Order: sequence, then structure tokens, then C-alpha cells
Amino acid sequence: MTRIAPMDLSFLLLERANRPFHMAALTIFQKPKGQQSSFGPRLFDAYRHSQAVKPFNYKLKWLGKDVAAWETVEPDMGYHVRHIALPAPGSVQQFDETVSFLNASLLDRGHPLWECYIIDGIENGRIAVLLKVHHSLIDGEGGLRVMRNFLSDSPRTKTLAGPWMAFDSADKPRRSRPNVSQIQRLQGMLRGLTKLPGDVIGVGNDVVDLGAQLLNLKPRRASLPFTARRTLFNNTAKSAARAYANIELPLADVKAVATATDTSVNDVVMTIIDDALHHYLGEHQVPTDKPLVAFMPMSLRDESGGGGNQVSAELIPMGAPEASPIERLKQINTATTSAKDKGRGMQTTSRQAYALLLASSLTMSDTLPWFGKVPSANLVISNMKGPTGQLYLAGAPMVAFTGLPILPPGAGLNVTFASVNTDICLAIGAAPEAVHEPFHLAELIERAFRALQIDSGTTSPAISPTKAGHRPSLRDQNVNHTTTKSRTP
Repeated sequence: MTRIAPMDLSFLLLERANRPFHMAALTIFQKPKGQQSSFGPRLFDAYRHSQAVKPFNYKLKWLGKDVAAWETVEPDMGYHVRHIALPAPGSVQQFDETVSFLNASLLDRGHPLWECYIIDGIENGRIAVLLKVHHSLIDGEGGLRVMRNFLSDSPRTKTLAGPWMAFDSADKPRRSRPNVSQIQRLQGMLRGLTKLPGDVIGVGNDVVDLGAQLLNLKPRRASLPFTARRTLFNNTAKSAARAYANIELPLADVKAVATATDTSVNDVVMTIIDDALHHYLGEHQVPTDKPLVAFMPMSLRDESGGGGNQVSAELIPMGAPEASPIERLKQINTATTSAKDKGRGMQTTSRQAYALLLASSLTMSDTLPWFGKVPSANLVISNMKGPTGQLYLAGAPMVAFTGLPILPPGAGLNVTFASVNTDICLAIGAAPEAVHEPFHLAELIERAFRALQIDSGTTSPAISPTKAGHRPSLRDQNVNHTTTKSRTP
């Protein structure tokens, strides 16, 4: 058995019926010519007769209160892989309703924590693979690598591979330190950080540095816990209901803005998200007088791969409420640069411990009434690097990729974006109590990008209206909206 690392365990301990902690991703493919009726059944048969490697063969085993391990098992592929055929005409509305229903329920902890759904019968000869994986098994960056690994660069490759077959089984699992209480690591906050293992060299200085910032003895390089202004986006979910939207921006256009302003792609996307959020608050007559604060995971994953969560995190103060697009970009660039500098000065173990501290502060905002009035962050923004180039599944070209972001404690909004092929694929996941119009928020993000292009002198023709081959073309628009229906798992 493999002991579960503290950060991974936190996703299990904090999960509730109204707060599922599984990630979901959709890959949509155009069926190869001549395989309209046969491709789905062949894919289903191949998946049902496949074998899963780690972490997809890890089953949860509780060793005691709040202490657990991964037990290696042989997954029942008949349980994990399902085939669903939409009734004709297989419209986008039918597809969205199906995805929403499938994503609402919690994963069964009596099995390895993942499920795969092959959704067939989508109009225009398309088929989708929906993968649900618990966040305790793998993080977003690792999930994107899994997705990349099971797909091919060549349409001539005919292997019907699945994400659970592609993960490198030679990777050694990460183990948590056996002499540290898991619950200390999760709930200890600052006091708990001082009780980390003795081999966590440097963490003491990092905590002292944070304390100096709290006392205003040093310039603040990032936002501090419990200092964000509560906004509409801090309304947490009362049920399993979720609202989703997605939009695609041409990566080349985003890079052009970043180059012209001497910033990064991450800074540009954060800026247009921030601008759109302030406009959304203004339209709902609940503006804020302080910069919004984003909880931003930062990958520590190297080329060796591996399961679990290999991330740090930071609280990023964004732009001033009334800032122009260029001013907002400069302010966000300053904040992210400071966060990166701070991270480079901390050892990996210290950064992971600090991420636990920040995650604990979000949890306290969600569970203790007083802390809910002074949240640590207003939303989660996550950036991942996806695959470049056209990808295929047994000759079927991937025509769209969409994520369904999870909601953390203390916040009702998660905006996740990833570079996939020639696009930035941006996905919004929200509690209806926080954002009941995510499709409109996506429109505001698109509008903010156009304004930033003008301000930076990189204006191009309008953002490509629906590009052939991408999911939004199913309904002939480039913003997709999905809302889940609340149901008891």
C-alpha cells in the first residue's frame, strides 16, 4: 500500500455532496470516414478489455480516522467504462444535459476513483470521451499529460488507447512522511507548519518571512490569508448544481499581446478574466472597492510525471477595480512576477506546505462563519500547458477539449485555462449562487480580450467566430453553457 500525501488526502476529507472533488474533462473526436457506426462499439470493447496502470488502479483504504492509503487492485473495467448513445439527432443540448447529469454525482469510494463515459451519437459524426478522476489521484497538469499520452500525433496510428493505459507505470509513487500526523498537515495552519518533518530545511525562514509580512515589516509580495474583500464570487454551492461555460481564444493572438507588453500568456489571460469579473460585478450592482484575489495553483511537476498533486499555490492580488486594460495587465504582471520570485526562494517541500496553509485558510472561510466574512481568495484561476499540434485517437482527430472545473472551499468560481493545439481553452465552473450566467461571463472575457488587443496595439480581425473542428461549432457559437441539475449522489 502507498500512504496518501497530505495534500491529496485533503481532497478526500473536504469532499461533500455539495462539493465534489473530482475533475472532469471532455475530448471530442470526429469519427474516421467509413466508421460512423463501428467506431464507438470498437472503442467501448477495447476500453472494457483494457488494463489500468497507476494511479488508476489505486483504491482508497482507510487506516484510521483521517489516515488513508492507496491499495493496488485490479479495477473492474465493466464498472469503470460506460457507453452511452444519444438519441437522434444527438444535439448539443442533449449532449450538454447528459454531461451535466453524469458529472453531478460523487465517485464511488468502493472502487478506484475514476469513471469513463463514451458518449456516442453526437451530431455531425462525433464521439466524446468523458473522464472523471478524483483530485486526490492526480492534479490538473498531470491529467493533461495523461490526455496527451493516450493520443497520437499521427492519424495512421490505429491503437484504441485510454487515459488509464497511458500513464507511466514505471514512475515511483510519492509517499507522505509517516512521522507526521495527516490532520496536522491539513489543519495546523501556521502552527502546523512549524511541526513539519525536520528534513524540511528552510521552512522556518519562510514562515518567519510570512510573519514579517503579516506585521507589515516587509513589503508584501502576495496577498495574505483572510484579507480579500468578500464578493458575489464567494457564495458557495448549497447543492451539487454547477454552471459551466467555455470559450476558445487563438493562442497566437494571446501571445502577440504578451510579446507587445513584455508579459506572459498567463498574465494576459488573468487580466482579461479579472476585467470581465469586475464588469460582471458592476452589471449586478455589487462592485468591489479592492482588487480581487485569485488562489492560483502552480505546478511543481517535472518531466518524470507521477500521480497525486505536485503543486504549490499562491494568493495573487489582481488589478485595481477601475484600472484600464493595460494598467491591469501591468499590475497583474507585477503580482505574478513577485509570486514567482518568492517561489524560487522556497524549497519544494516548503512550497507544498505553504499551499496546504493557503488551502486551510480557504476551508476556514467556508466552515467558520467569521472567517467567511474575510475570505482568503475570491476565486480560483488555474493555468495548465496542454499538448501542441493536432492529436488523434485511432485515426479520429480530436476536435475539441473542454474541462469542467471543480469548486474549492470558500469560493464559488473556478476559471481554468489550458493551451491546447492552437488555442487557449478557457473553462468556467461556478456555483449558481456565485455566477448564474457563466455564458455571459465568457462573453465579457472575450470582450475584455478585444479591448486589451486595442490597448496593446495588436488588434486583429475579430476573435475567430467559430472555428471548424472545435466544439462550439456544434451550435455555431464560440461560447458554450452547461448547467448541472442538483441531485443527491
